[in-house]
Amino acid sequence: MKKLFITIVSLSILFMSCKGGDKSEKTAETTTEKSDVKTSTAICLLDKLSIRETPSAKGKWITSMSLGETVTFTEEEETDATTKKLYYKVKLTDGKEGWTRATFLAVNGKVGAMLEEASMYKRPDLLTKTDKKYSVMDIIAVTENKGDWMKVKGRRAEGEYIEEGWIKSSNISNDEIDIATAKFARSAMSKSTMTERIKALEEIINNQDLSSSKFINVLKSKIADYKTKNVAIDVKDVKVEEVAK
Repeated sequence: MKKLFITIVSLSILFMSCKGGDKSEKTAETTTEKSDVKTSTAICLLDKLSIRETPSAKGKWITSMSLGETVTFTEEEETDATTKKLYYKVKLTDGKEGWTRATFLAVNGKVGAMLEEASMYKRPDLLTKTDKKYSVMDIIAVTENKGDWMKVKGRRAEGEYIEEGWIKSSNISNDEIDIATAKFARSAMSKSTMTERIKALEEIINNQDLSSSKFINVLKSKIADYKTKNVAIDVKDVKVEEVAK
C-alpha cells in the first residue's frame, strides 16, 4: 500500500512538471512571436506634425510630434483613398500610436543639426553642386553615409518643401543639446516682432541645460543683430511721430 501511495505521488509530480513545461514553452513561443514584429525608427521633419486615429486628414487628432523627434515606425502604411497621400503608423515614446503623413518622416534616419551653411549636392560628387543651401541650425535627418558625404532629408530655412540631397558630413552635429537648441532657436526666430525674438533667444541662452551647445555664440550674435534692428525701428517710429506733429 505504501509503495502504491509513493507511485501515485510520483506520477502526480511528473504530470505537474510536464504541464508547467508546456506553459513555459507556450510563453516562450509567444515572446518569440512578439519579438519577431518588425519595426523601424523614424525622424519627424515637421514641427507640430499631427498624428491621427485613421490614415486620413479627416481622422480624429490624437497628438502632434516635434521637429527632430524620433518615433517608432510600425511598418504599417495606408494610402488615403480620397487624397492618394501615403500615411505611416507610428508609436511615440509615451506609447501613443497613430497615423501620420509619410512625406514628413525619415525612416531609419538619424537626426542632426547644421553647424554652418552648406551647399546641397545631387550626388556625393563635388561636380553635382546645386544652388540650394542648408542654413546654420537647420534640422535634418541623415538617411545614408558614403565616405565623408551624408545624404540628408529635411526642410531648409529658405525652402518650402521637404528636400533630399548630399552634403559634407563635417557640417552636421548629432549632439542632442545642439539639436534641441537649434529647434528652440528656429521657433524663437519665427516670432512676429523683434522684441519677442530677442526675449525667446535670451531664454535659450539662459537655459543651463543648453549652455554647452555649439550654437550659443550664434544666438548671441543673432540677439545683437535683432537689438540693432529694433533700435533702428524705434528711431524710425520716433521720426514718423515728429513729422505727424
